Amino acid sequence: MQYSLFFIQRFKGKVLFNVPMSEHTSFGIGGPADVMAFPQDEGDLKDLIAFCESKGFQFHLLGAGTNLLVRDGGVRGIVVNMSEGFRDISWLDEGKAIVGAGVKLPELVAQARDRGLSGIEFAVNIPGTVGGAVMMNAGAYGGEMADVVEGIETIGRKGQKGFMPKSEIGFSYRKAEIPRGAIVTRAHMRFRSGDPEGIKERMREFRERRKASSAVHSPNAGSIFKNPEGKVAGMLIQEAGLKGERIGGAMVSEAHANYIVNAGRAKAKDVLALMALIRDRVFSMSGIVLEPEIKVIGED
Repeated sequence: MQYSLFFIQRFKGKVLFNVPMSEHTSFGIGGPADVMAFPQDEGDLKDLIAFCESKGFQFHLLGAGTNLLVRDGGVRGIVVNMSEGFRDISWLDEGKAIVGAGVKLPELVAQARDRGLSGIEFAVNIPGTVGGAVMMNAGAYGGEMADVVEGIETIGRKGQKGFMPKSEIGFSYRKAEIPRGAIVTRAHMRFRSGDPEGIKERMREFRERRKASSAVHSPNAGSIFKNPEGKVAGMLIQEAGLKGERIGGAMVSEAHANYIVNAGRAKAKDVLALMALIRDRVFSMSGIVLEPEIKVIGED
């Protein structure tokens, strides 16, 4: 496939070719992407979308590369890496903010804390970006993005700008109903006024809980499976006797059963085989079908 650098005259971000996705995911796994482009603003993004549409190329969104598994054959088309642009936060009155999709969640949590604003503390340990967190309605410790998002700004497949209020997004557990091909550029958020010391204490508590329950140090993509209603995926996997189970370089973490770690030169096929084993074993023991929380893209 040929990729003409049509937009170099105007494109302000980087454009890289044959990029190992293992260098851009927290798993440290994945074959090469044909092209990776780093849009800096809406103009760059519109140019990318127009190019992909005119040439019939696929494009895939990438934020911080967490919660993602890229197959060993890599990614055809263009990977749109949102991590270097859209890093702006506009703080408004009444606890409101307009937050760029490329802002890292811990950075947002810290800025909200400094302003005495509460409601986003649950994200203190989530390493992803705001855009990715909105797309999957990321959450922890009883909180989720749906609690603080009032609406999102988007760029559609034809380059058109749009706005979706919360009522149209259709948030559910680890999911947001966003039109196919739409790219989240900013989130309109609202926080509560809170006691600064109380906010800091909750952040400390969540950090300590994370250390106690998820002392996972090898490369990973976070929780692999969603929690079934009324159940905890990690506990179901642990009860199935799968802690420490290994296929190739992929291993079920000894510290947290709902984490698969890259224990050394793991391939995506190892992770997928281990996920299949986990689902089969848990189903045979409990009758519960575990649903993946991570996103899988690319070719075998």
